[in-house]
Amino acid sequence: MRIDIKAATGLRTVWAVAALSLALSGCAATGGAPQEGDIYGSLNNGGSSVAYGTAFPVGSAEEAYRNGDAALRAGDADRALFEYLRGLRMERRPQADPLYRVGIIHHGRGNHELADTAYRWALDIDPRHPGAGTALGIILIQQRDYEQAEQFLAPIAARREAPWQAHNALGVIADIRTDHAAAQAHYARALETKPRIPLVLNNQGYSRYLAGDLPGARQALRQAVSANPDYDLAWRNLGLVHAREGDYETAIEAVARGGDRAKAYNDIGYISMLEGRYQDAMGFFDEAMRLSPAYYVTASENARSLDQLIRRQGASDIN
Repeated sequence: MRIDIKAATGLRTVWAVAALSLALSGCAATGGAPQEGDIYGSLNNGGSSVAYGTAFPVGSAEEAYRNGDAALRAGDADRALFEYLRGLRMERRPQADPLYRVGIIHHGRGNHELADTAYRWALDIDPRHPGAGTALGIILIQQRDYEQAEQFLAPIAARREAPWQAHNALGVIADIRTDHAAAQAHYARALETKPRIPLVLNNQGYSRYLAGDLPGARQALRQAVSANPDYDLAWRNLGLVHAREGDYETAIEAVARGGDRAKAYNDIGYISMLEGRYQDAMGFFDEAMRLSPAYYVTASENARSLDQLIRRQGASDIN
């Protein structure tokens, strides 16, 4: 999940879409259980069922589900999908948990409509299924349907053993609503369930940044990149905190972890502009243009927009 930072009109920056993260992503379709016919066939887009059925005979739905779990752990999504659907076909009535696992597979493969169908069908069978309810809530956040998402997520988060993803998702909703105290309470609960999750630490840090707690934001974001040194979003958010504090050298190094120093200079210039440090901002835009001809258009447009902003304000001393 990426949340827009409030941006000045006319400035172009990749940073304007950095911030919060969800554990799942996707867009939703509609409806629950499929209609008549081979109701499970509509959830299959994997490999040959004939080949799998011949090579791996099973005697029960439970055996099929075990095979599916083993295949999923081994990274064979086609085989796992076949086994879960085969097990479901052997049942007298649909079962929520294998349908939820089918949804997980489709989420991972980018089959968002099929994932949505599987999750909703699982909830038709078991309205209290925590995994399916959390996954569907996250999909609804992606659709910006925050009220309906909260209806799925809040009862799950209220349980004693709630999945951390539910609290993380509710924290994202709270931050979107600018209720940062509630958001941080949810992130804390998520970290109690499973400590040192980089995604949650990133969200906790960004929430603290939004609330004006820069030392707290820096602490959480450093924990996020310590837990996952390759977490580019957390590095960018950490750079944003350093830029807000005026520590531009450290900010540049954090944002440039991905290897694109021209982008880092442009983005830090953008943050400097938002802080009213116009002379610093212009210097960063100039450096972005110097470093990368490929980045010249973006940085030059930002510099031109900044010059117009200064002229409109009648600023003779731009710092």
